[in-house]
Amino acid sequence: MPEAVDRLSQAWREFGDNECGTYSPLYAAICRSVADDPELLALGAAAPPAGQQPNVLLAAVHYLLLGGLTHPLAEVYAGRADPGRAPALFRDLCLAQRQSVGQLLATRHTQTNEPGRAAPLAVGLALAAGLVGEPVGLLDAGCSAGLNLLIDQYRFAYGSEPGPGPADSPVTIACAVRGPAPIPARPPKVAARLGIDRSPVDVTRPEDAQWLLACVWPDTGRLPRTAAAIELARRHPPAMIAGDMVADLDAALDTFEPSLPVVVTTTSACGYLSLEQRHAFLAVLARRARHRPLAWLSLEQAGVVDVVAPPPAMQPGATVLGLVTFEAGTAVGRALAQCNAHGASMDWAGPAIPTASRPAPAS
Repeated sequence: MPEAVDRLSQAWREFGDNECGTYSPLYAAICRSVADDPELLALGAAAPPAGQQPNVLLAAVHYLLLGGLTHPLAEVYAGRADPGRAPALFRDLCLAQRQSVGQLLATRHTQTNEPGRAAPLAVGLALAAGLVGEPVGLLDAGCSAGLNLLIDQYRFAYGSEPGPGPADSPVTIACAVRGPAPIPARPPKVAARLGIDRSPVDVTRPEDAQWLLACVWPDTGRLPRTAAAIELARRHPPAMIAGDMVADLDAALDTFEPSLPVVVTTTSACGYLSLEQRHAFLAVLARRARHRPLAWLSLEQAGVVDVVAPPPAMQPGATVLGLVTFEAGTAVGRALAQCNAHGASMDWAGPAIPTASRPAPAS
């Protein structure tokens, strides 16, 4: 147990510094406090491996508050009380609700389905459609609740300029852009869409929708947008199947019409795969690309998709928007942008702007 506690202490410290940083000062302060708290670290170390990630304990506490638990931490999370009290109140809640927290750590895992990531994906999807053809089939591997399958039903704003998407969409996603990103005038036409996940999140189940919201960091302003995206998914549920994103990838691709170009997307999903599994995933795509137009659009941590060389000077916690196409049987990877992990910003590093697109203003 002492070794597990030491390991978790380092994980919490790195998560607070690299993932939360200045983006979520609230969670950064909590993470630093937990990293030095043997009792909370022991609580985490008693959980199964999937429940030991910092995100899961953070979400477990948020889940209890969203469920109506009366505790002063709720006022801090709502922005109505001193955030400096957050670490002490977080500790108090964890220890007072040890049984409930432990049960959540034992039964839940990270299920971050952040619709903000759709902002960089929308730019990459337009580029991919320009290469493989349109309309496209959209396959989200590791889809969670499938919120990013609704990408053409969101309204986007890049910098001060409106982006593509229905003007009356209940979900508007803003993304700060630096560099000449080729913002599309409209979203590509999506003829068919499918998500695959080991445990797809059913947003019609209140407890699953609540867990999805609990995985949202409370001081980043993303809760209302995620709630709106969940409601949109309730009204227009995307097709999803339960399955392994590697072993069942062929079966998922078989659901699309043989002549339909397909863009496969992954968002912070491949990082949970072993190196062998990642190579197997790419091998399936390369083989299937011999028989149909196909591209892989990824939003993953640097180095996870090894055929996509990351842009220089990657910021801590940033992700790489990558596009992989298959040319003469060879996978060709392009790094399009460096992005905030939740899609709040995008530093363009990709190819020349297509004539059909217009650049975003620099911010």
